[in-house]
Amino acid sequence: MAVRNYKNSRTLDVHRWSDHPEVNSFVNSIYNDYFANAKTSKKDNQAIRKKHLKVVLLDLYVCWYEDPSMHIAVHMSPNAYSNGHAVGKVERYNELKIKRSTIDVIHRLTQVRLIGFKKGWQDPKTLKSFLSRIWASSKLIKLFEDAAFGYFHIRYSRNREVIQLKDADKKLIDYDESPKTEEMRKVLMKYNALLEKTFIDIPSLDKPTIVIDAKDRQRRRYKDHFVHISHQGKFVYRVFNNGSWGQGGRFYGGFWQRVGEKYRKSIRINEMATVEVDFSGLHIILAYAKEGIDYWKDTEEDPYAIPVKGINDPEISRSVVKLLTLLALNASDEILLFKAFRSQFEYNMLPLNFSFTNVVLKKILSDIKERHPKISHLLGSGAGLELMNIDSQITEYIIKDFVKTDSPILTIHDSYVVTVGMEDRLERLMKDAFEYVTSKQKTKLKFNRNMTMRYLNQYKFSTGPDRDFYLDMLSDITKSKSPAKGYVRRLERHKKNFTRK
Repeated sequence: MAVRNYKNSRTLDVHRWSDHPEVNSFVNSIYNDYFANAKTSKKDNQAIRKKHLKVVLLDLYVCWYEDPSMHIAVHMSPNAYSNGHAVGKVERYNELKIKRSTIDVIHRLTQVRLIGFKKGWQDPKTLKSFLSRIWASSKLIKLFEDAAFGYFHIRYSRNREVIQLKDADKKLIDYDESPKTEEMRKVLMKYNALLEKTFIDIPSLDKPTIVIDAKDRQRRRYKDHFVHISHQGKFVYRVFNNGSWGQGGRFYGGFWQRVGEKYRKSIRINEMATVEVDFSGLHIILAYAKEGIDYWKDTEEDPYAIPVKGINDPEISRSVVKLLTLLALNASDEILLFKAFRSQFEYNMLPLNFSFTNVVLKKILSDIKERHPKISHLLGSGAGLELMNIDSQITEYIIKDFVKTDSPILTIHDSYVVTVGMEDRLERLMKDAFEYVTSKQKTKLKFNRNMTMRYLNQYKFSTGPDRDFYLDMLSDITKSKSPAKGYVRRLERHKKNFTRK
C-alpha cells in the first residue's frame, strides 16, 4: 500500500455545485445504490441527504481530477457545523445550507468503501491538531472515470457570496444590502466570470501542485506547504473587517496570491507571458497620503531603506524594516507586534546568531519612527486596515477597467499581473487609480524582471542578431518553450471547453 502524505490536502469546499443532468444522474445512482435504505444518525429527508452527498462527491471528483494524491480535510464534529467552523454560520455565506448531515454522508461513503478515511489526529511533537482526511477510493475512481460528465461541468454555486464582512473576532457576520455592496458584488461577479474562462497556469508544472518550504517561524523549522494550481482555484472575493466597510476590503482567493514571487513570474495567462507591476512602498506611502502628505514630492528615498544594526546586507535590513512597519501599522500593542514579527519573518535570511529580542525590535521601531516622524503616530494605532481599504479601492478601480475590455488581470494586493503588452495600460491605470483614491497624490511603480513589450520593441526594426533576439523573444511571449506534458493537457482541456464552436 502506498504511503499517503496527509499534509497534501485542502478543506472540503462546501460551495461546489453543478446542475448538469449527467451530474444529477450520477448522484442519484450512488444515492440509490448506497444511501436509499441506509440508516443515518439524523432523520433528514431524502433531498437534504442527496444535496450533501452531491457536494461531497463533486468535491471528491475535483480533488481526484486535479491531483490524485491530494486529500480533503473535513470536520467530523457536529459542533463544527453548528458554530460555523465547517461552513458559514450566517445564511448568506452558506448558500447551499450545508450542515452536519455531511458527517453522515462521509461515514456512509466510508462504510461502502467509496472513500478512504483518516481520522483526525494530533502531532505528538508540535501538539497541533489535524482534521480528518478523505479521498476517493479505487472503487469511486472507477465510477468517476465512467461518468458522463467532466471537470468543467462542476463549478461554484451561482449564489456564492463574494462580499464578506467579519467582526472584531474575525467571524463572518450578516449585513444589510446597499447600492455600495450591490456595485461591489457586480464588479466581482464580472471579474470571476472573466477569470473562469481564462487559462492561468505555469508551463513548467507537470503536476499542478507546488510544494513550498514554508517557515514554521516560531520554532524555526520548515514544513511543507501545498498550493494547487487549478481552474477551480480562481474564485475571488473581498473581505471587510471589524464590521466596517471602511476597514479591509482586499481581494482574496486566487491561487496566484499563494505561489510566491518565484513561481508567480512564470505564470502564463492564455498562453501569454506575464509582467508584474507593484506600487513602491504602498502602505507607508498611503499612511502619508492619509495625513495629506505626498511622500514622493520632496524625496526619492526608499521609505524602508533604514539600516539595522548587526545586518550588513541592505536588502535583508529592508525586509526587516518593511515587515515591522507593515505590522506596526496594523498592531495596537507593542508586545503583540513583536510576537507577530517573530512568527512571520523568514529567519533563513538572517546572519547566524542574530536574534529579534524585544529590545532589538524596539530599537528598530524607534528608528522607523525617527525616519518617519510625520506618520509615527500611526505606527501601533491599528490604522493598517484603513490603509488596506484604500488599496482595495485602488484594486477595484483597476479591475473595473480591465473587465470592460475582457482583459485578464491578477491581483496580489499591492501588485498586479498582466500579459506582456498590457503593462503600459496597467502602469497608467495604477497611477490614475492612486491619484483618484488619494486625491491627486503621486506614486512610484516597480516592474518585475520579466520581459516587457516596451523593452522588446527596441529591437523590432533591427537586423542580424538583434532581429533574431526580437523574433525569438516574441515567440516565447506568445507560446511556452518546452512546456510540461501536464500543462499541455490542461491547456487543451481548457481550450476544448471554452472555445466557442
